[in-house]
Amino acid sequence: MNGHRKLAAWTWVGLCTLAIFSIIPLARLIQNFVSSRWGRTAFGFAVLAGVGAAFLGLAYVLFFRLRIRSLPRYLWLAAVLGLYVYFTLKLWRAPEEAVHFLEYGLLGFLLFRALSLTIHDKSIYLVGFLAGTLVGTADEILQWLTPGRYWDFRDVGLNALAAGLIQVALWKGIRPGIIGEKTGPKSLRRVSALLAIQVVILGLCASNTPARTARFAARFPSLSFLLREEPMYEFTKKHDDREAGVFYSRLSLEGLEADDINRSDEWARILNEWKDKKYADFLSHYSPLIHPFLYEMRIHLFRRDRKLEERRRAKTDKARREALFIAFRENRILERHFRRTLEKSGYKWEAGTRTEAAMAENASKPYRSPVSAGRFQVKESHLWTGIILLLLGLAAANLIAARTARPPEPPKPN
Repeated sequence: MNGHRKLAAWTWVGLCTLAIFSIIPLARLIQNFVSSRWGRTAFGFAVLAGVGAAFLGLAYVLFFRLRIRSLPRYLWLAAVLGLYVYFTLKLWRAPEEAVHFLEYGLLGFLLFRALSLTIHDKSIYLVGFLAGTLVGTADEILQWLTPGRYWDFRDVGLNALAAGLIQVALWKGIRPGIIGEKTGPKSLRRVSALLAIQVVILGLCASNTPARTARFAARFPSLSFLLREEPMYEFTKKHDDREAGVFYSRLSLEGLEADDINRSDEWARILNEWKDKKYADFLSHYSPLIHPFLYEMRIHLFRRDRKLEERRRAKTDKARREALFIAFRENRILERHFRRTLEKSGYKWEAGTRTEAAMAENASKPYRSPVSAGRFQVKESHLWTGIILLLLGLAAANLIAARTARPPEPPKPN
C-alpha cells in the first residue's frame, strides 16, 4: 500500500516538473496572447490570486479541519504570504516572471508530500528546498538551450525562493505531526549530496563562458544558434579609468584599442546602417561572442542616449543633473576607448550637447557603468576554490557526524 502511495506522490511531482518544462518553448506565445488581451499585469494579478487562494486553503484546513488555535502558526503563514506578495509586486514591471512563484510553490508542496513518505525528520524541508532548486536550475538550462529563451541566475534564485518559502510555511505554519525534530547522519548525507550537486551545477553554468559555448557549437552544429544568444555567464575584465569611471569589458584595454584602430571604419558603417533599426534586433544580430567591441559600444551608446532623454523628462533639477552625469560619463567611456569608431559614426555628440552634459560632471563623484558588469563579478579560479572548499567541508561534516553517531565498541575481555 505504501509503495502505491509513493508512486502516486512522485507521479504528481513528475507531472508538475514536466508541465514546467513543457511551458518553456511556449512561454513567449502565452505571454503575447495574455498581454494582447488583458495586459501584462494579468500575470501579476493571477499570481496574487493563486498564492492568496493557496494560503487561505491552508488556513482553512488548519482552523476548521484540524482545529488548530495556535496564533504563531497563522502569523508564520501570514508572513510567508506577505513575502510572496512582496516579491510579486517587486516584479511588477515584468509580472510574467512572478509565475515562478506559482510553479515552484506548487512543486515545493508536492515534493514535501512525496518526501514525507520516506523522510520523517526536519531535514525534509531542506531536502524539499534543494530538490526544488535543482529542478529550477534544470528549467533555466533548458531555457538556455531553447532558441529565443535565456539563462538567468536571477530566475534560478526566484525558483529557489518559491520552493523555499513553501517549505517555511509547512515547517512553521502547518507543522505536520509526522515530522519529528531529531536528525541523524543519513539526513545530513541527503542534504549534503543535494547541496553539492547544486553548487557544482551552478559552478559549471558560471564557467559556461562564450568561448566554451563556441567550442560546444563547433562540435555540435545544431547548437550554433547559441552563438547569437546571451551567454550563461562571462568573466569580464574590470577597467578603472580615472576620467570616465569603472567599466567592464570582455576585452582588455589593449584589445579595445586594437579593435578601434583596425576596424573603426567597419564598425562605424555597421552602426550607421542600424541607426534607425530596433536596438534589440541589433543586439540579437551582433552577439557579444563574435563582436564584443561592437556589442559593448552599442550598449554604452544606448545607455548614454537614454539618460540624455531622461534629463528632458526629469521633474526635478536633481534628477536632471543625475541623468546628465551618467550620460556624460558613458560618453567619456566612448570617447576614451571607442574614440575612432565614435568619431566616424553618426553617434558623436554635437558640441552643444556635450557642453550641456559636462555641466553636470562631478570629478569627485564615482561612477560604475553597469554595461557588461553581470549580476556578480568573481574570478573563475576563486569561484571553483570556494566550491571545492565547500565540498570538502561537507565531506568533513559527514565524516564527523558518522563517527559521532557510531555506537561505542564493547570493552575487550581481559
